[in-house]
Amino acid sequence: MPASQYLFPRFVLIVATLPALIFCWTNHHHHHHPLSTTRQMQPTTEEGTPVWDPVAQIYVGGIVPEHAAVQELIEQNQGCLRLFGYGSLCWNPGAGALAHASVHHRPAKARGYRRCWAQKSTDHRGVPSFPGIVCTLLKDQEVRQLRSLDYDSPTFTEGLVYEVPSELVDECLAELDFREKGGYARDVIDVIDDQTGDVLQALLYRGTLDNPAIWPRVLRDLPFAAAVLSVAVGPSGTNHEYLHQLDAFLESSTAASQMEQLFDDTYILSSMTKTFQRDATLFFFVAAGSNQHNQLLLKDAVGDLHQGEDVYFMTESVLCISRRSDPSTGIYAGGGHSALLTQEGRLYLWGWNEHGQLGMTPGVSDSPLPIRPIQPLAQIVVDKVALGFSHTLVLERGTGKLFAFGDNSRGQVNGQIDKKSLSIFEAKEIALYKNDMFKEVAAGLFHSACVTKDGQLITFGCRKFGQCLEGSSWTPSDSSILQVVCGRRHTVALDEKGRVWTFGDNQYGQLGRETRNKADPSPGLVEMGSTWRVQTIHCGWSHTVVLAQNDDNQTVVWGWGRNDKGQLGLADTSCVTRPTYLFQDHSAAIESLDCGSESTVLVDAKDRIWGCGWNEHGNLANGSTDDAHQLTQALGALVPLIPGYPEDISRLRVAAGGAHVIAMRVVSS
Repeated sequence: MPASQYLFPRFVLIVATLPALIFCWTNHHHHHHPLSTTRQMQPTTEEGTPVWDPVAQIYVGGIVPEHAAVQELIEQNQGCLRLFGYGSLCWNPGAGALAHASVHHRPAKARGYRRCWAQKSTDHRGVPSFPGIVCTLLKDQEVRQLRSLDYDSPTFTEGLVYEVPSELVDECLAELDFREKGGYARDVIDVIDDQTGDVLQALLYRGTLDNPAIWPRVLRDLPFAAAVLSVAVGPSGTNHEYLHQLDAFLESSTAASQMEQLFDDTYILSSMTKTFQRDATLFFFVAAGSNQHNQLLLKDAVGDLHQGEDVYFMTESVLCISRRSDPSTGIYAGGGHSALLTQEGRLYLWGWNEHGQLGMTPGVSDSPLPIRPIQPLAQIVVDKVALGFSHTLVLERGTGKLFAFGDNSRGQVNGQIDKKSLSIFEAKEIALYKNDMFKEVAAGLFHSACVTKDGQLITFGCRKFGQCLEGSSWTPSDSSILQVVCGRRHTVALDEKGRVWTFGDNQYGQLGRETRNKADPSPGLVEMGSTWRVQTIHCGWSHTVVLAQNDDNQTVVWGWGRNDKGQLGLADTSCVTRPTYLFQDHSAAIESLDCGSESTVLVDAKDRIWGCGWNEHGNLANGSTDDAHQLTQALGALVPLIPGYPEDISRLRVAAGGAHVIAMRVVSS
């Protein structure tokens, strides 16, 4: 998308601070934030080599090597240092050597270099769990490796040239080396003095394409970059302050302002960021797999995506809504649609809407925001939600009323088939159950299930394979139902005693018990022994997985059913007809899990995401499209924190759909 399409009216806003312009390594000990980013400088000795810390996302240890070109530059300038600043040094030289009365600066520009907002900041304007963005200087040919440019002439980047006297050079370099420990390296370039037109040589700190802190996605996807800039905060302050202060500096000069709009994203990003801050709330998550229906919200993003509609690694995405303070409490994935539920009961749906499964008539609304905001489900305060293949069920908070919308071709939305209206585009209370109050809902491929307040199980929709009850409702004689989930052709229920009941198709052993025929429409008990009490139940199209706990509070995963794609992670493709202990070699405790159509994904105690099973669309996020018959770890972007909320109140949740997966931190309930 041409940069001109991103232009917004200018706004005035307060700004924060971060040195985005300089970096090297010092040999003295210094404190840094637990997570940050940087580029390794080539050391002069093996002993002094800095080492990349993948947790803190910075290089630690090591010394700054002697840089022959820098020493020559200083010698040619009679011991003084000439330094070019293009980021925070334009407006915040700090309180150290550069603030000394003997240090002078004047406007200058770098020819053939572009100021790029493409560098992660985890030690100044962000943290490792939510990096901010600072600028670097890239050569025109380097920028063209990451995105197309709409001009052929050389770029000019406006900044300041500092003249540092000899007695302050060592102090200045030490300060800059520490200040810019986020991925910057020393270089010497030609700059043009704005006042005289003379070409001068100056020291430059910049992050290049080979440094671990470079973030190509944000250079390619400006709306996403602006979303990050609007909320990221680090030890040096807010990310937006750094951006807006630099924008104000550039605007103060007519020449700089003209160049900014020609060659620079700063003005565009500043305008976008102010719009986000004024009009939007943003929810950040990571996702992988099929984006055919924009269920990953990556339709317009160009960063980090593979060719086509599939995403093979966890990739950052963001949900934009109208401005309000309301944190997320749940994330969900259906056949080709996704959803987010907030603490105040607002449900936001996006993705596939062919059958009205988003609860709205298909259409696009205009918005001044850089990312089109998603509107909440109208007029319903949602307590629980279930996303099926192409339909959606929700329970209203307080009343327990059941609403449904989407594909009703098998009666899975309102309990009866209407030949004239096979798709329902508006959330409507199900007339058949108007007198009932519900506490749980589940949606499968072509059928639905729900649990009443008093623990009765009710099902409706396709009953060809026995996945729906023969009677109107059911409950065990000695217990009540707590939870229910729906597969493609089977149903699984959990009672208050921690027992599992199944009914429906058993072609692949997905009922976990012996049946006389390939299908059994009557709920039957799955024998798991008296030692284990099941906590949660999950199922894909034809496999079932449960989290169970014993008397010693040991939590394990049991599973059964279809395994031809590796759905159960047992390293083979045989169907499993009885409960089998899964993932025995997994070292960390399992916190939560979910099932996709033919896959299983889980989150462990170290907040790592693992998956096994069908992977044709990269929906396991392991960088491949091969099915995984054992657990493989998801790769790519880390799941970010919830901006503005303490880390200890959130938990990581993962939702697996038909061919996509979404991971997000939500507030603890």
